Amino acid sequence: MSTWTIRVKSRMKELGMTQEMLANKMGITRGAVTHYLAGRRVPPLKQFQKLAAVLKADPAWLQFGTAAEGKHSVKKPEAKNVKSELTKDRLPIVTWEQASQFIGSTKITDNEIKQYLPDFFTDKPHWYALRVKGDTMTTPLGNSRSFHEGDVIIIDPKKNAAHGNYVVAILPRAKEATFKQYVVDGGVRYLKPLNPQYPIVKIEDSTHICGVVVGCLISC
Repeated sequence: MSTWTIRVKSRMKELGMTQEMLANKMGITRGAVTHYLAGRRVPPLKQFQKLAAVLKADPAWLQFGTAAEGKHSVKKPEAKNVKSELTKDRLPIVTWEQASQFIGSTKITDNEIKQYLPDFFTDKPHWYALRVKGDTMTTPLGNSRSFHEGDVIIIDPKKNAAHGNYVVAILPRAKEATFKQYVVDGGVRYLKPLNPQYPIVKIEDSTHICGVVVGCLISC
């Protein structure tokens, strides 16, 4: 079971909220709520934000187990602190070209960040977000894990990649980063697309792993 479903159930219990009550407040069927709580489906981004609002929880805590202002609070910063809150605690959405520069947390300045993930705050200021491009990480129908164009992936650039992780990497001579699964076979490391129509790439010494995917928000 995904850890976010555990937090959703915890908030429902704290609020004395049943599945039917949650479904009514969100304007969806009880069956959809059942699928969410069972971990069979992940809400689209806007739906997840609505879920957080209904449960009176910080969206970042609900999704990733982390929040800038504490476990559940969505405390608004005082006016004098608005700028620092926005630049430090909100998750920036960077371009794939910028991701190739985002090796350290200081590589991209605040002025270069044009967009932040709406309503999501985190106490991990080095995290950043990317929008999935193309279909290299979209699996054939029937396979469980899949990432579609427009989905938002959350990257931790300080986390070390392990077999099976999803990573953002820079290939030799590439101008922008790429999104693949990190696999190790017989001691040899590869970058594997989930779509079998694309080739598996062997990781060279000059390949740079920018970070590991720690969360994904499905696009609407």
